Amino acid sequence: MDLNDFLASENGPSWLPASVTEARKLVYIGHLLALVFTLIALLVGVIRLLTGNLADGIGSLVLAGLGLVLVFMLKDQVFAHLDQGRFKQASDSLLIWAIVGLFVYIIPGLVMLIGYIKLQEIFQPQYQEYQYQQGQGVPPGQVAPAPDRPAAQPQPVEQPAAPTAEQKGKKVEMTKCRKCGVNYPSFMQSCPNCNEPRH
Repeated sequence: MDLNDFLASENGPSWLPASVTEARKLVYIGHLLALVFTLIALLVGVIRLLTGNLADGIGSLVLAGLGLVLVFMLKDQVFAHLDQGRFKQASDSLLIWAIVGLFVYIIPGLVMLIGYIKLQEIFQPQYQEYQYQQGQGVPPGQVAPAPDRPAAQPQPVEQPAAPTAEQKGKKVEMTKCRKCGVNYPSFMQSCPNCNEPRH
């Protein structure tokens, strides 16, 4: 039996948005803590059974069993969805398993709940700052220059440096959803947030 049967990989795909990457790290920490707590409960349960304390031993073994279910389900129902860009399904599953985690082991459940809250940032509309273009008059919130002095000349915008060969290999083409505005990888057939088909 391999540890990978229980745990998801620590890092997800490189194209994941920053908020999803941070949420995934938090859920991974909660996942790891749940596995550690499960192993401790299993060990304590066996020791209590061997020393004759049946009620406490059975209680610890039940907690260990629930912990194993939690660990297995997180890998299949949360990490698999996150790594394939199905953020809505991952969010729904994560909320359920974080609440279950709170009842089984409080600390891993809290860490996963924080990860769930962080994951919700991906569903917020992403606004871009309005770029003033010359010839449109005075931008909102600014005062027009006095007529007796010349207006300040716009500063040339520096072009970003060309990406290196290594960065080009990791770059994934993104598509913006026409319905909700979420950016997602172009290889996906529909938006992970609202399931709008890619046009």
